[in-house]
Amino acid sequence: MRRKSNLSLELFGDRLPAMQGSGGEPDAEYRKMLRALHAAMEGELTQRQRECIQLRYFEQMRVNEIAGLLGLTPGTVSVHIKKGRERLGKVMRYSFSRLEPSNKPLPEED
Repeated sequence: MRRKSNLSLELFGDRLPAMQGSGGEPDAEYRKMLRALHAAMEGELTQRQRECIQLRYFEQMRVNEIAGLLGLTPGTVSVHIKKGRERLGKVMRYSFSRLEPSNKPLPEED
């Protein structure tokens, strides 16, 4: 069973809470964060990291599925995802100080 992810919010677990405006729509800061995240994915990640993160979080594919699709081992896919998440986290925390890491670890990949 595939898990439904909310765009790229799952990349940061509970560190990037959904910020709702009065009408239930994401507020301006939330939209700004998403734009920054997309720009960071384009400018800061390697092509392989970008592919793995795109498939994992936007297409909700499992690591084993991604590995088969890209001709990689599941371990290699996990490393690309981990390194990409770390890089995106650094960029986003630099841009948005409210995303400072908590003591709670990010969820492990399957």
